[in-house]
Amino acid sequence: MKKRQNHITSFYLETLLLIGVLITIILVISQIFGIGQKQSKDAKMLTNAVTLAANTAEAVAGSDSLETLAELLDENGNVQSTMSEVNAYYRTDMTPDPNGEILVSATWEPSEENGELVTSRITVFYEKLDNPVYTLETAVYTGK
Repeated sequence: MKKRQNHITSFYLETLLLIGVLITIILVISQIFGIGQKQSKDAKMLTNAVTLAANTAEAVAGSDSLETLAELLDENGNVQSTMSEVNAYYRTDMTPDPNGEILVSATWEPSEENGELVTSRITVFYEKLDNPVYTLETAVYTGK
């Protein structure tokens, strides 16, 4: 009888050990999937930022003034313009929206020498982040 009791105790200990190992494996795998999901969201955010910056750079290249740039970027009233900057707002699916979570800011800085070369810094911000997601510098020759 004593030998059978010892055998059952060993079975329960092995079962508990196996359950502990399985729980540990499940926790590690769920952490890996959580990290992967966060990296996927970050990659999508960066891809959207690069796409919006590239689109804005094309608008800068097709502009001869800050007003023309604002007109090219304006869709559904999503643009606000100042003396040297155009701000365009978009939703996370990159559709224009005046109340969007993404801000694309493009500066318009004519050169001091003759004003024909205009440099522009395009910066993409997400509402929930303090730092810009992406920054692009470009220039256009206006020929004025």
